Amino acid sequence: MITFNTTTIFMIRAVIIEDEPIFQDLLKKAIRNTGLDIHIEGVCGSKRAAKKLIEEVVPQLLFLDVELTDGKGVDLLRELKHQDFEVIFTTSHDKYAISAIKNNAADYLLKPIKENELMNAVEKVSKRIQERQQLKAAADINDNIHAMKNNHLQDAKLMVPTKDGVIFLKITDIIRLQSSSNYTEFHLSGHKKVLVSKTLKNFEERLLTFGFFRVHQSHLINLHHIQKVDLSDNIVLMSDGCKVEIAKRKKKDFLETIRPEAYNYAGSV
Repeated sequence: MITFNTTTIFMIRAVIIEDEPIFQDLLKKAIRNTGLDIHIEGVCGSKRAAKKLIEEVVPQLLFLDVELTDGKGVDLLRELKHQDFEVIFTTSHDKYAISAIKNNAADYLLKPIKENELMNAVEKVSKRIQERQQLKAAADINDNIHAMKNNHLQDAKLMVPTKDGVIFLKITDIIRLQSSSNYTEFHLSGHKKVLVSKTLKNFEERLLTFGFFRVHQSHLINLHHIQKVDLSDNIVLMSDGCKVEIAKRKKKDFLETIRPEAYNYAGSV
């Protein structure tokens, strides 16, 4: 299974659902004072308005008051069909902490909100959002690579010239190709190697349709053999244990290739 690792700090899209204007302003001020990278996409004070706002802006985080003008915050959560966001409850009463826990909220804040408690709560949210993104990214990569495997013949072969004559390599056995001056070194399953008297560019176009990608000037990798993608270090770990660098100029295209629908979701990766 492919794992996906990133420690990137990213902006959190949030909405404030609070029925008292004074607390709306105090919360916005507290968020600004912490210096946290939170963008407030909207503010409202009722369940009805909140449903519309959440549908429009698709936030990652709700600052949700327990008591609203037309009901309770927990009722709003029950009525929403999709809940792809984190929740921090805000309340004037400590007793509502039990409701927050039962509704799997990331945390709850007592009014008046203290900035240090706000920072701790948002830190929890950030970790939970990142974990969710990593799980989705890993699933997207695996699904995409599985689809590529199914779309290509498993017995396809590549003809290559060597010093001993022409040989045929099974595409699925090729883990990666590494440039070596005017030669190309093929790294195969079973830790086998084949040195070919042609440049890497000679094989790039022919192998792209079989799920290969040139992540670096010196490396063409088989996406089927990826074990782990570590964006914090710009490294791809291959099935032979080799760590291959992802060139900065190749990073965006690489991410779009292995998980196009997940690239924008992660924001700052």
